[in-house]
Amino acid sequence: MGQHTQGPWIISLDPRYPSEPCIDAVIDGVVWHVALCHNAAGPDDGCAEANARLIAAAPELLATLKEALPALRAEVEKQSAASAERPLVESVSLRTAQSRYEAALSVLAKVDGPMLHRRQRTERR
Repeated sequence: MGQHTQGPWIISLDPRYPSEPCIDAVIDGVVWHVALCHNAAGPDDGCAEANARLIAAAPELLATLKEALPALRAEVEKQSAASAERPLVESVSLRTAQSRYEAALSVLAKVDGPMLHRRQRTERR
């Protein structure tokens, strides 16, 4: 699987789609379109702008999650050691740490893994 377009990503408007924000990356002075956000329920829906903000933040969110992963793993190890000292007591802190770490791994797998459930578009003729 290829890498995503390098960030940062910015929100802009394409004159062809004035009510639908697009996500762009500027690389070496060249603007590259990354995504176009449509309004799901029509022009008054307003979700396109919120979706654009979320998508534009994706490279920073990904980098932040990757940077946090070692700290999340360290917390699991710390809580595992504490639980080992008291084996009869199930640690809420350990379960919480494991849950956070596993959630982070799950998100990273979605980003880095293959798209197994890609929906096929049907062509209209």
